[in-house]
Amino acid sequence: MRTKLSSEDLLNPLHLPAIVFFNAISNSDFVEVIEQMSAGIGTGINDVDCSFPDDIEECEEKFDGVRFSLIDEEVILNYEMFYYYLNKACENYLDTFPDDRSKIDLNLTSIRERYRLH
Repeated sequence: MRTKLSSEDLLNPLHLPAIVFFNAISNSDFVEVIEQMSAGIGTGINDVDCSFPDDIEECEEKFDGVRFSLIDEEVILNYEMFYYYLNKACENYLDTFPDDRSKIDLNLTSIRERYRLH
């Protein structure tokens, strides 16, 4: 299986949990996970997790952005950085599954609008 993101896509070594998260999404679940993200809903896959501010419990520390966790590593990306990795992962996914383009494009547009990205 081709990875969705590689080390060449990594803008900062601290962002590794985001790369691992996107690569952990199975091809069969990719569209569904992106749809959840467009609604601001995160998910966990084995030892990696993606969380949005509305996902956290009241007792947890609030954050702004998207939090990626890999075992005991954690990074909070601003929405622009999150979108950078998301968009790259989607481009690579669509190289293999071009028939899903309309669904992916719709969700990417929704995410850009939700977080006011250009």
